[in-house]
This record gives sequence, C-alpha cells and structure tokens, in this order.
Amino acid sequence: MGTEQKDSPVFKEEIQLHHLAPPDGVPASILLVDDNPAKLVALRAMVADMGLDVTSATSGREALRQLLQRDFAAIVLDVRMPDMDGFEAATLIHGRPKSAHTPIIFVTAEANSDAERVRGYGSGAVDFILSPILPDVLRAKIRRFVDFFYLQRKLTIQAEELLRSKLTLRELAAYQERVKEDERKRIAREVHDQLGQSLLALRMDISMLQERADELPPELRERVTDAMNHIDTAMRSVRAIINDLRPPVLDLGLVAAIEWQLEEFRQRTGIACTLQVQEDDFHSDQDDKRATSLFRIVQEAMSNITRHAQATRVHIALYKEGNRLHLRIEDDGIGITGRKKAESFGLAGMKERVSMLGGDITIHSAPEKGTTLVITMPLDA
Repeated sequence: MGTEQKDSPVFKEEIQLHHLAPPDGVPASILLVDDNPAKLVALRAMVADMGLDVTSATSGREALRQLLQRDFAAIVLDVRMPDMDGFEAATLIHGRPKSAHTPIIFVTAEANSDAERVRGYGSGAVDFILSPILPDVLRAKIRRFVDFFYLQRKLTIQAEELLRSKLTLRELAAYQERVKEDERKRIAREVHDQLGQSLLALRMDISMLQERADELPPELRERVTDAMNHIDTAMRSVRAIINDLRPPVLDLGLVAAIEWQLEEFRQRTGIACTLQVQEDDFHSDQDDKRATSLFRIVQEAMSNITRHAQATRVHIALYKEGNRLHLRIEDDGIGITGRKKAESFGLAGMKERVSMLGGDITIHSAPEKGTTLVITMPLDA
C-alpha cells in the first residue's frame, strides 16, 4: 500500500473503526525512546490524540528504568543512540521476564540492508518505521499493538471475573447445602419429637391391651396383635426416615457416624467392612457442616458400591497429614469402566461436596481391580 493511500481519508476511517477502548477505563502506556529531545517532542505530537499514557526516555538505560516502574503496550525505540544503541536496549528489555513480550517498533533511516533487519528482528523488534516518520503510519502501528494489549487485558479481566464467579457459585452451593442440612435436621427433629413420640405412646397403650388379651374375645385379640405389628413397622420406618435425614449418631462425631454407617451397610449387604482411624478424636477438629458432608460422601460411596461394584470387601481410612484431612474409601469390586458409567456413579455429587469444602477428590480404578476414592481437604477451611 503506497503513501498516498495511507494518507487518504478512507485509510484514516478504517483505522478509527478498529480502535478499541480500554476494558477497565485505564489507557494503555507507550514508551518513546530517542536521544534527540526534538524528535521526542515530534513523536509525542504524533500520538497526542490517541488517548494513551505516553512516557519518553532519552537513552536505552533510562528506558530500562521506566520498564521497572510500569508495563507498556508498545515501545518506539530509535536504533541509533550513543552509549547503548536500540539493538542492545531491545535485547536487555526482552531479557527481563516481565517485558519479554513487549512489542518494540524500531525507528531507523538505515534499515535497508538484510543484515540490519535480521539484527533488528533478532534483538526483539516486531516492526520497523523508516525516518522521516509519517504520523499516520506511526499511529496505525501503535494502534495495532495497543488494541492487542487491550484484548489481553480484557481476557485477564474476564478470567478474574470467571474465577470470582466460580467462587461465588461455590459459596452459593455451600449455603444451599447448609440450608438443606438444617432443614433435614429440623424435619428429623419434628418427626422424632412428634410422630415418634405419638407412635411410642400408642404402642404403650396397645401393650396394655395385650397384657389383658385373655379377657378379650379372640377376634379382638387378633386385631390388637395386628395393630402392634403395624405400629412396630411404622416405628422402624420413622427411625429409617430420621437416619436418612440426619443420623443422630452424627452428634457423637464423625468417626462414630462412619462406624454406624459401616455396621448398617455390613448388616444390609453382607460385605465385610473395616475402618482405620489414625486418631481417636476428629470431632474437635470438624464443625458440624464438614462432618455432615464427609458422612454424606461415605454414604454415597457405600450406595455406589452396593449398586455397581460387586465387591466383597470395603476398607475406609480416616487420617490427618499436616493441616489436611484424608478420607480413603477402597473396594475390591469390578472397578469403574467407561466414561459414561463413571459419570453415572454419583461422583458428581461427591465432587461438589468436596469442592464446597475446598478439597480435592481423586479416583483410582481398573477393571476387576476395585476402586479407590481419596478425598483430601484443609482442616482450617
């Protein structure tokens, strides 16, 4: 494209159409480096209307000092300077990790030879401008790198917002889980205090009738016996509902709750279960929320083993390492095979619970070699 085209209104309009605004409202900074003060004034005048934060330096060393104080979207660097020329300065600028990728535009009147260009690109230049400088050409080249700088900043801001959003969603999920657990406790308490006590009182009345069964007609004695059986069935159902909502054994601590869960699992499935605990007391280190979440994880894992693992043995280990709590659940079943099957094993719910506690979950499994879940989380989360 010739000079006449670059100076035309069409070219200027095209440049303006592609201008990007700073995503955070802070204008990008550019650095102008030339040992000639008059040329620096001219360069500043050329970019004065671009809405940028313009800094100048009269030597390569001064440019390096400026780079220690801030980041720049682009550097316009004169090649011919005393003491340290532009090539040496560019090499030092790109030798610093923080400014290693800062675009450098060389200004030169002598970049006509291939050797000069090779040296320039080798020292980190991304572009050249021939002197005397056309203002529109300089602005167009700077604008290209400023727009790229704004895009990078926008991506960084979006990534930070996404991270904050994820943290907010995690906090919301944790709050929802706390609300659900509180509601479970409330319902369990009401079922126990109202329905449970009413059934107990009714059973006592029926027991008194049974004690006088000899005085009753045979048909009525049979009805009393049936009523007692129905009440016993209802009381077992109430206990099961209470335990599903929130086992009272959780009030005794995490270890006691897991022991109760394993015993109930062993009686129901016939699968051998063992529990290894490094220390006797985890209750003092675990608030009710964390203990309940860990118990629910064990509950879900045991349910998965019952439905899918075809295991004959389950081993659970609970221990501390430093400031982290570890929960390890192993079985000797058929393992998790296939991605879709693995995703259907209720692992998503466990991962969500662990994530809300700031922990991690890893899964080790192989066909016919069982499955091991390892959950770790900070004790001070």
